[in-house]
Amino acid sequence: MRFQIIFSLLPEDNRLPIGYQYYISSWIYSRIKASDENYARFLHDEGFGEGPHKFKLFNFGPLDLRPYRADWDSGHFELLGQEIRLTVSFSLSEMAQHFVKGVYEEDTFFIGTPDRNIALKVSEIRLLPQPEYQGTMSYRTVAPCCISRPARGTESYGQYLPPSDAEFVPRLIKNLKKRYLAAQCIPSGEDFDGEDENIEVDIQLLGKVPKSKLIEIRTDASKSIKVRGWQFDCKVIAAVEIQQFIWRAGLGEKGSMGFGMVEVLH
Repeated sequence: MRFQIIFSLLPEDNRLPIGYQYYISSWIYSRIKASDENYARFLHDEGFGEGPHKFKLFNFGPLDLRPYRADWDSGHFELLGQEIRLTVSFSLSEMAQHFVKGVYEEDTFFIGTPDRNIALKVSEIRLLPQPEYQGTMSYRTVAPCCISRPARGTESYGQYLPPSDAEFVPRLIKNLKKRYLAAQCIPSGEDFDGEDENIEVDIQLLGKVPKSKLIEIRTDASKSIKVRGWQFDCKVIAAVEIQQFIWRAGLGEKGSMGFGMVEVLH
């Protein structure tokens, strides 16, 4: 289920941190918690799937801030309008229901640090129509898609892979299958290599040159993490149930931090 949230700006401030993704993710958790604390605790602390890599199975896109001015030196967007918009998507109906109920219980929240934050009030929630799912569909990532691999050899850290890397598409498909199986509560095993005779997926990158984006996600006033993702067009050949999952949960890693949301290309 996918929703568009329309926020009205309250008059306290009009400066939004550029790395706002953590704050949006935290707000989504808080709204689910307001409806069902145990469900929110499970989602945050455990998630779906097996092993160390659990999945949250919700997704959100970039905020529509227009009109705005970017102040890169201070790390803020100066908002020049009276409202902003957010698209939020859930692969599971139960999760979506808890979120909507929680929003109606408390429709105002703050983004930013204690000494500088922006106040937003939910003015409208719209349930967005689903596309017509088919066995072959084309998508554009409206938020960067993140795929990584573990560190190798003398590397100190894992690496974010570009779409041109030979491992990118196989890892993207493996990630999609693991998340889909987790949503169905079907064990895939810690050593799952991406092969499943019951799930056939083919992903082909389309002609548009992928665009790299390095996003600094600020977790508080002094800490941040940097994540690199890519925006691109692709064609996916898979069962309609998997196409629906892609539209609801996105492609790639870190969907619950605002990566990998897609729109359908016609």
